[in-house]
Amino acid sequence: MSPSDSVALADALSDVLSALAGWLLVGLGGLGVAVPLLAVLDGTPSNPAVPAVVVLLSLCLVAFGVFVNPRFRRRLDRRRSIREFGRSRVVEHRVLRAAEGRTERCVGCDTRLTEGELRRYREEFCLAGLPVYTHAEGENAYCLDCATADSREAGSVTADERADLLTES
Repeated sequence: MSPSDSVALADALSDVLSALAGWLLVGLGGLGVAVPLLAVLDGTPSNPAVPAVVVLLSLCLVAFGVFVNPRFRRRLDRRRSIREFGRSRVVEHRVLRAAEGRTERCVGCDTRLTEGELRRYREEFCLAGLPVYTHAEGENAYCLDCATADSREAGSVTADERADLLTES
């Protein structure tokens, strides 16, 4: 087993254990909220401060569970404006470098490339800016010429600025 395989295995195991810990914390916190609330509704507690403290601690457990779970963290990292509700489309841009050792095909001109621009697109359903469900996602690669032409049409960046971005190391 090569070192890179060991690292990949350790990362995968870490994600699984973090997700398990996160879900256990969320479940325990949910139970800690539900039991005192049911006891208060039933009229059982003699001191109302105890259920209030238990509920606050349980809400902290739920918050820690959300932050520990990698899937929740990724969704929180992709949050948008709090006023955003419904379907939204997001496109993320990044530079593809030769050092990555990937060979892609340009979507615009169908040439093979090792350097250029990668665009990851995602269509998600959002509630208050938090992505709840991903409808579709994918990735497209563009050579320098097609990425420059596309951005010039959109008017977002000049061709020189795009070339500078793509040639930086």
